[in-house]
This record gives sequence, structure tokens and C-alpha cells, in this order.
Amino acid sequence: MPAINKKKISMILSEENKFSLVKKILKYAAGKIFKISKKIIFELDLKKNYPEVAIEQQLLFRLATKQDIESMDEEHYDYDEKSKQFSKDRLKKGDKCVLAVLDNRIIGYLWLMKEYMELSQYNYILLSKNRAYTYKGFVVKEYRGKRIHAAMYKYIITMLKKERKRFVVSTVETSNKSGLKSKSRDRAKYEQIGKIINIKFLGLKYDYINKKTLKYLQSSHLSE
Repeated sequence: MPAINKKKISMILSEENKFSLVKKILKYAAGKIFKISKKIIFELDLKKNYPEVAIEQQLLFRLATKQDIESMDEEHYDYDEKSKQFSKDRLKKGDKCVLAVLDNRIIGYLWLMKEYMELSQYNYILLSKNRAYTYKGFVVKEYRGKRIHAAMYKYIITMLKKERKRFVVSTVETSNKSGLKSKSRDRAKYEQIGKIINIKFLGLKYDYINKKTLKYLQSSHLSE
């Protein structure tokens, strides 16, 4: 058992540090009791020409299987066991996961949901039949900044056009500053069409989207 560092303990419990510690505890407790977050909804009109994506590597794109999901770990792919189970359930429900593969190694993935959109995990709204929703995009660390994410979008857009979809929507957390400033989204001319507010209070969840945005997303005649 390591020796007790009395000097360090004394410093931690000094008046200044006690105040700082109490603040951190209160902030943590408040986050557990009440939390509010926001997501911006972006939409791309598939009638617009999506920019060409120039990448140095020779990528292969394909749809993920259950075995692919099982093969990805938390350290390299941000996939813990809970996330794996959720994704396997979504595969069963008809969602698609596009993989970017280089030299037989998965280096990125992007999920696609048709005619539904996620307000928060396990809470969905119906979209019009000419819309699809993309979520959970990821690129392994050493390939970020090489337009892999944009290339996966290009693949999905080509796929959706063949199915006569007109729009694809996605969401970005307002806390994700780099995601909000995406150059590839700006080049593709995505439009900001609304927002989702997620509220958590004492273990209860509430997701808010205003009626105007909801009506727009669910009305095919508005976008013919």
C-alpha cells in the first residue's frame, strides 16, 4: 500500500481547492440531474451535384455484416459491446452501414436509415419516403483529414439516387465545433433546416423538434 502523502492531502483540502472540488462535484451532480443538448439538422438535395471526392488511396466500399460489427473494437473504432448490440439490432431492422476498406482493413463507416430519423437513441420520427438519414460516421485516427468521410457520403448518395430518393438528412451536435464547420458539407451545399433539443432530467428523456420542421421532413409534396 503506497505511503500517504500528507502534504498532498493538505493541499487538496486547502480552502481554495475545497471550493474548486465542491464546484466540480456540484457540476457533475447537476449534469446527472439535468442536461440539455442541441443538434442541428442538415439536409442535402440530391438533385444538386455532389462534389467529386479526390482521395489518394484506392478505397473499396461495401455494406457491413454482423461479423464486421463484431470485428471492430472500442479502441480503434469507437465500438464498445453496447454499441455493437445496438448496431446489430439496427441491421436487423433494415439500416445499412457503408464501410470504407483499404488493403482489407476497415478504415471508416457511415450508417444509413431510410424513411426514419433519430431524435435520440431509440427515439425515431417518420420521414417522407423520398428522404433518408445518415448517422454514426467514423474514420480511424490515421486516415482523418483525407476525405474518407466525404467519399463514403458520395457512395451513399449514388446508392440513394438509384432508389429515387430526393433528400438525405443528418444531424450534428452543437458541441461538435469541428463537425459544424465541415468544409465538405459546405462544398456539398447542405442546408440547415432545423434543430433537435434533447433534455434529460432525473433519468427521464424528452426530445423536442418544432412542428414546422417536423411537417417539412414528413411532407413529400413540399419537396417534389
